[in-house]
Amino acid sequence: MEEKKSFFELLDPKNALIVGVIGGLLTLGTLGFIVLGILFLKGDVKFSAISLAPTVAPVANQLAAQPAPTPPANIPKTDRPKVELFVMSYCPFGLQMQKAYAPAWELLEGKADIDVKFVSYAMHELKEVEENTRQYCIEQEEPSKYIAYLKCFTTSGDYKSCMSTAAINTSKIDRCYTATDKKFGVMAEYNNKSKWLSGRFPVYPIHQKLNDTYGVQGSPTLIINGVLAEVGRTPEAVKQAICAAFTNPPVECGQPLSNLAFQPGFGAGQAAAAGATQPGCGT
Repeated sequence: MEEKKSFFELLDPKNALIVGVIGGLLTLGTLGFIVLGILFLKGDVKFSAISLAPTVAPVANQLAAQPAPTPPANIPKTDRPKVELFVMSYCPFGLQMQKAYAPAWELLEGKADIDVKFVSYAMHELKEVEENTRQYCIEQEEPSKYIAYLKCFTTSGDYKSCMSTAAINTSKIDRCYTATDKKFGVMAEYNNKSKWLSGRFPVYPIHQKLNDTYGVQGSPTLIINGVLAEVGRTPEAVKQAICAAFTNPPVECGQPLSNLAFQPGFGAGQAAAAGATQPGCGT
């Protein structure tokens, strides 16, 4: 009877070499896994997931922060600064500034006299005339709710839902709206096209005298203690400008706010760093 040969004896030299190489690699791999397993159990090696997704910088890093704010040097100091922001309610750049203004106002509310006023002409049709008067009445009748309304309106542009969100008494505002129109002749000025600025823009009379006093030309215009304040359109820049107007700044001035600018127009998005010139709405 012929003696049976083992598996290895049946291999020719070439196949034996291949089998030897494969066997060696498998042995080394097995030993490697055993060593890694021992190290892992001892805590010397830690495994982490590998992400195949492209690396994307956080949004805050993609948006260029404004230069460090420098408060205007020309603002007089008082114990309780008076801060007035003149806007047109549908001006994209006025909305941008209001979004920066609201957090600073909220922080310093009760420490300074802060409010919103309106440019003496409108550039964005009847809806702007109506919204200016609506906001004027909210400030007059529901002052504690105005900031909430403003933050909502500058984001959504939907005054009806924002009135509801801010829990504003619509009947009270409607009465004020009617009385304000009668007192200042708002719609009479709108309908008198012979008086429109440059024949194109209706006069808006509620804060006409203050516009003339300060020389307000367009939206936005920030006045602090009676002086024009040129500031960046970020919450931190607005805060620092107001705080520079205190004789003795309150502790709230030490609280940092965002130094990112918001996008112009409605919406909560943020914009890249602005250039040296900040656009506005004006003739």
